[in-house]
Amino acid sequence: MNSRILCCVFDYNDHANASVWADRLSGRFDTVILDSGSNPRCQHPCAVPLENVYYSGLMNEAYRRATEGEYGWVMIVTSDLQLKERDVPKLLDAMEQIAHSKNVGLYQPSTAWKGRSLPQSRCHFTGKMRCTNFQEGWFHLVRTDLLQEVCPIDCSLNRLGWGVDLALSHFARVRKLLVLVDDRIRVVHPAGTGYNKEEALRQMRAWHATLPGYTSPRHFRPLKEPILFFTD
Repeated sequence: MNSRILCCVFDYNDHANASVWADRLSGRFDTVILDSGSNPRCQHPCAVPLENVYYSGLMNEAYRRATEGEYGWVMIVTSDLQLKERDVPKLLDAMEQIAHSKNVGLYQPSTAWKGRSLPQSRCHFTGKMRCTNFQEGWFHLVRTDLLQEVCPIDCSLNRLGWGVDLALSHFARVRKLLVLVDDRIRVVHPAGTGYNKEEALRQMRAWHATLPGYTSPRHFRPLKEPILFFTD
């Protein structure tokens, strides 16, 4: 497995924020803005216009590009995620560090105690990366071979993409890979989804039912082991 990272910014009519993320990332990593059916289209040089494929379609496109480009890791970020500029170098350094790990499946920063996120995503003020049982889909740094466990996603069942994060965390647990949240870096995930939560939940459950052996990672304690690196 190699340490190359493909960064994919998910954009839908949020070009200014998507462009900010692309500018942050592209100086160090290969970066694309996956523009899902925006009107007008994003004009950033990194932008790739797509039909409105929703979250699952964007995940499939990120996976396709990562496998075709032989990247060891994929970084996913939704364009609405907010990060202070002073923390950008910390995040990029952490991504490079994790990309050289042996036993990490998923990494993401923690969230400030505002906006929309779940308790395990909130900053616990540990001052380090901590193990958790699952993480949320507004940011993933994920091994490409772990993403392969869920992609391509059947968009006829789960177009809106709820539960992809849970599925990734499930397969990380099965493969004994760490799921990390970084308390050294805090982001804000704004409230609001823009679509029907009941329908998203229905789609999630229908899709989860097709995953062999799927068990919600919410029911398990985090795997707690030291991070191992290829230099160890």
